[in-house]
Amino acid sequence: MVEKMQNAMPQGEMPDFETMVKMANWQSLKNGEKIFQELQQDCEHPREVQEELLFKLLRDNADTPFGKEHGFDQIKTVEDYKRQVPFTTFDDYAGLVYEVMETGAAGVICRDSIIHFNETSGTMGNPKGIPFTEAATKLMMDYGNDYSMYLIGCKYGDLLSSGRKFSMTECRLNTTKGGTTFGAMSSRGVWNYRSILPLMTTSPDPAVFSTNDTDTRYLHARSLLAERNLLYGTTVFVSLYLDLMRYIMDNWQMLVDDIESGQINPDVQLPEEARKELEELYVPMPERAAVLRRIFESDSEDPIMQRIWPNFRIIHSVAGAGFAPYMERMRKYSGDASVLYTGYSASEGIFSVPEKLDSPESILVPRAAYFEFLPLSEDGEEATETVGLEDLEPGHDYEVIVTTLSGFYRYKMRDAIRCVGRHGKAPKMEFLYRLDQTINMKGEKCTEMVLRKAAQRVADRLGLDMVDFSCYPNLAEQPPRYEMLYEFYRMPEGKVTMEELSRVTDEEICAGCAVYGYLRDKDGLAPAKALLLQEETNQLWRDMRVMKGAAPNQIKPVHIIDNEQKRRFFYALIERD
Repeated sequence: MVEKMQNAMPQGEMPDFETMVKMANWQSLKNGEKIFQELQQDCEHPREVQEELLFKLLRDNADTPFGKEHGFDQIKTVEDYKRQVPFTTFDDYAGLVYEVMETGAAGVICRDSIIHFNETSGTMGNPKGIPFTEAATKLMMDYGNDYSMYLIGCKYGDLLSSGRKFSMTECRLNTTKGGTTFGAMSSRGVWNYRSILPLMTTSPDPAVFSTNDTDTRYLHARSLLAERNLLYGTTVFVSLYLDLMRYIMDNWQMLVDDIESGQINPDVQLPEEARKELEELYVPMPERAAVLRRIFESDSEDPIMQRIWPNFRIIHSVAGAGFAPYMERMRKYSGDASVLYTGYSASEGIFSVPEKLDSPESILVPRAAYFEFLPLSEDGEEATETVGLEDLEPGHDYEVIVTTLSGFYRYKMRDAIRCVGRHGKAPKMEFLYRLDQTINMKGEKCTEMVLRKAAQRVADRLGLDMVDFSCYPNLAEQPPRYEMLYEFYRMPEGKVTMEELSRVTDEEICAGCAVYGYLRDKDGLAPAKALLLQEETNQLWRDMRVMKGAAPNQIKPVHIIDNEQKRRFFYALIERD
């Protein structure tokens, strides 16, 4: 497939726009094929690869403050490492991170230079900077871009030579006092390719490199609709794509009118400079507008994305685990388009990659980090002894501990995963939930995973299209109770009473969490109460987070209201009778 695209490249002439797209895709495919083959080899002997990586990291970083404190130069075995280095959290590195962010000092966190600090999606107003070396950055870019392109190319190689890509990535990149970039890793990648981005993606520069006073949804949607030959779309979280499709359905007349005229609706919020730039870029497209108008006015029940873009084939996004319900709702628009799940990534790095298209299972990458895992038991008893990558057993759940390429050791990710099989001798996994996203008012330990499944079952039973939900553990009530705050899309008036919504919510949480059900029977917990949020509440939450400096691509839905700021925000937007 790679050779076929290479042979199609013109030789000895200045490439045109379409040819440059082909060349960029070919180079990505070529590198992706190499990475794919290396992963296959590593998966045949993951234990050896893991130990080689661990002892290289210990040798390289023996002279760092953390390495000296924990005697890296005396560690000879994996057992030595576990004995001498305790589990860690971000607080164990906060002082070192602060020093490098302030001064740019070398050799403080790790021997290799820190070239970027990845902004976490932590609590409002309290982002953390996770260090990234060049090696860690390259690994994330290689697997996140080229490896993914190779998997797509294996099935849709012919279309890659001409199809366009849609990306909702928005770049917000800052620089620390020490001179290191700070922001989402996706923002750094986009910034590096700014000059050639128009060759690859549909959204204009003011949408990607936006300011807080820019209506980026309008810009993404308009450029997306204007594109005739869309092949695939990529977002960090599939929920963002779903929100954009709902925005298009609600505002298609304005968008199509603007595409037809080449103008920008005066009600669209844009900085004056961006408006002038885009007015020069946009040209009238009456023929495209006529096609779109016929599609939107049609009574056809075929998925609308396939009618707008007949060549659309792939959604590339975080779409499994907690985002699976969004993907199910996305099918209403995307039909049978393939899904390339992004695997298990976090602010600390990329740790697993998809095995193939249309499967949420992913392969833990032996060279991505040194992995340890704490077995999770159903009775909640906490394990103290870790097992290695090669020891995971299919069907069992584990907490993830990583030693990263960028100076974090035996770092507790607070993530729960499930081993679902093997690729060679390396485990395949599915992400389950965040261990710190749990409600535990009376010992019930109800996880975010249980709540999202319960919320989706509620929506399915009552025939409602759920935008999102949040759960607040109300300890002020006696007995305490769960309060579920729902936002529904185009909820028919009078379809469901609040009493019915509350009753079904309580039933579904009981069905998902046995201890919750027991406590309800014993009057240890009051019945759950359902509340309705105003339309666009969750979009407003994202907008507010961006206004306060959060990276747009890092903002996840709030499923558990765990602090006063979140409580005040969401309860202020409850629908009142």
